[in-house]
Amino acid sequence: MKLEPSVDRMKTPPAISFGTWAMAGILLLMWVALAVLPATRDVFLTQGNLTNLMLQGSVLLVLSVGMTMVVVIRGIDLSVGAGVALTGMIAALCHVSLGLPVPVSMAIALAAGALVGALHGFWVGWLGVPAFIVTLAGLKAYRGAALVISDAKGVSRLGFDALVARVPVGATWGIVLATVAIGVALTIRQATRRKQLGLEATPTKIVAAQVGGQAALAAGLLAVFGTQGVPVPVLVAAAVALGGIFITKRTRFGRHMYAIGGNPEAARLSGVDVRMVTLGVYTILGVLTALAGLLLAARINGVTPGTQGNLLELDAVTVVVIGGTSLLGGRGSITGTVLGALVFATLANGMNHLHVDSNWQLIFTGAILLVAGTIDVLSKGKRS
Repeated sequence: MKLEPSVDRMKTPPAISFGTWAMAGILLLMWVALAVLPATRDVFLTQGNLTNLMLQGSVLLVLSVGMTMVVVIRGIDLSVGAGVALTGMIAALCHVSLGLPVPVSMAIALAAGALVGALHGFWVGWLGVPAFIVTLAGLKAYRGAALVISDAKGVSRLGFDALVARVPVGATWGIVLATVAIGVALTIRQATRRKQLGLEATPTKIVAAQVGGQAALAAGLLAVFGTQGVPVPVLVAAAVALGGIFITKRTRFGRHMYAIGGNPEAARLSGVDVRMVTLGVYTILGVLTALAGLLLAARINGVTPGTQGNLLELDAVTVVVIGGTSLLGGRGSITGTVLGALVFATLANGMNHLHVDSNWQLIFTGAILLVAGTIDVLSKGKRS
């Protein structure tokens, strides 16, 4: 018996959870600390540094949005770093060696990413091979493929200038204000609709906090980019995040993701096509991996097949866990992932300004991931 309508009506995670608010508070405290510390107070809150911070975090955020969806369904993808190198190299060779136009080269790379993601979804969803094994194999294979097709040689001077340009100032203002207006309207509409459907009403103070948070975010973005225009990588990352929020919170596909993460067998018995959702989630991550590969290649104006994207998969998992997504599946949000990416980028930026040795930075990052994972497991136990 199919019970799909009951799945579609099931209660989805709140738009902004307590953990998300806590993460926002942590991020704010970090920014305040770096703004007052003698070693960083003169440089951290400058327009140039904040722009660099967001640029550095844009590639990781694009990957982390897709990784969040995969983790929500109890999956993992260890191959995204190698996928970044492979898709970046595909685009570079198509343009530099084959002479194809830049848009065509990028489209081919995105298609390659979609194919890789679909293959992962097939092996995991249809054949039942653990995602860890499938993507660990991909980590090795895609890095090797990048080396093979490039003859182990890097490619430079790519000409992907459009991906490193800035949006005009007027367009930046228009995009930011329009996005915030839509966000505020959707927030109010959701609260009103819950009341109309007889569901538990969202407290007025929560709605006010959400609207205020969006307004504050718009003001901050305009303060940083309002006079120079937003860089394209930051705009792309923001668009990916907003798309991820829409998919996970406002679509049947998103509700089915959380159902699978909560209990795959119960979701299947309720009419959810677990295999197709798994295929879709991994395909989305494959496309976003290719997009991240293009952004990274454009930013450094080259692709080095042996090292490009190295350890990005671990950074993406770290961001997802810091953002509150449970590695046990069924819980998490893209909003939390965005905050996790900002926390991660702030840590790296702050430690660089504080002249912390790069080796110690790795230790601190690992410790933060362990703490976040431990909190997740303990909180899961309490809820059980």
